[in-house]
Amino acid sequence: MAMRVAWFGHAGGRRADGLTAYSDQTVAALAAAGCEIRFFHHDLDGDITPVADAVPLEGVRFKTVTLPAPRTLARIERSLAEFRPDVVHCSVSVSLLDGALARVARGLGAATVATCHLPYAPAQSARGRVMRGLYLYHAARLQDYDRCIALSNDQRDLLIRAGLAPDRVEVMPNAVDTVRICPGPSVLKQSLGAALVVSFLGRLDPEKRVEELIHSFLARGWPSDHLLVIAGSGSQDRRLRALVPPEGPVRFLGMVTPLEDRLDLLRATDVFVLPSTAEGLSLALLEAMAAGCAIVATDAGEHGAVLDGAGLVIPVYPLEPALGEALGQLAADPGARRRLGDAARLRAMAQHGLDRYVADLLGVYASATGREVATAPG
Repeated sequence: MAMRVAWFGHAGGRRADGLTAYSDQTVAALAAAGCEIRFFHHDLDGDITPVADAVPLEGVRFKTVTLPAPRTLARIERSLAEFRPDVVHCSVSVSLLDGALARVARGLGAATVATCHLPYAPAQSARGRVMRGLYLYHAARLQDYDRCIALSNDQRDLLIRAGLAPDRVEVMPNAVDTVRICPGPSVLKQSLGAALVVSFLGRLDPEKRVEELIHSFLARGWPSDHLLVIAGSGSQDRRLRALVPPEGPVRFLGMVTPLEDRLDLLRATDVFVLPSTAEGLSLALLEAMAAGCAIVATDAGEHGAVLDGAGLVIPVYPLEPALGEALGQLAADPGARRRLGDAARLRAMAQHGLDRYVADLLGVYASATGREVATAPG
């Protein structure tokens, strides 16, 4: 009998970020492995879902917090009672109902699993201190889950210090589909006519420091066929666009949701940059690795460990002059770009492939439910 999984995650269409990519790729892979999935998401994310059995929920978003509409929990209870899931899996954070979902699932006899996508920063930094408070807040809501998936040993330690029982926290680094996401030709690269493409893919919010990336790129004084391509949306969208002329060397693509379009951007990329102040383990970074990009990233979250020897890792603080020096080094050395891109691709395939991740996730489900998980052949 197929494992029934109620997945609370993030759809695409009006949203495109790591949480969306995680839900999209993981749920599709679980379905391919033989699981029966019911996918719950907020309609303000859009209507692009990884499976047909999807339940849109109403809510409003304030910055990064989603506030559920009245009677949302009652609607969820009815749908779960009808679906009869074996596992309820929450991609944290879905909304302020994250904790209540586990209690409802437990009442129905379902096992509960949460993946913790919360970012983290160096403990000695001001942002790191804020992050510790965030972990304390979420740990209280994760207490009712049978298993909590952390992205790394460091994040596991944060969750345990915040109050979670050690035997309930599983370490499973993020993964991407390294079969679909691979190097290749790019239609975008041809249309841009660029000699060099530096790219950023993600939310346009302050902690991503895209404004600093723009200033660093422009300070290089490169010729007009060297382009910075920015894909994403967020609170700083208008501000960032106002920094540069429309026909200048900085191009904005807006939100890029379909995997095929993200892949075309990554294949066009010579240097992928992620200058964040805080991260967990960025899905955009892993996608860039799988696509064979040369990468420059700050040592935020797990990025230093993941990129060790397979990318240029720069300090979170101060960002300069390290960012400008890394851009200049890679722009001047195509051989170094090829070597780092090849190393990143190999690292992604060896350590962050989606097939292995889903096999491990099915093992977590089996442990939480106490029964074997039947998978589709092949």
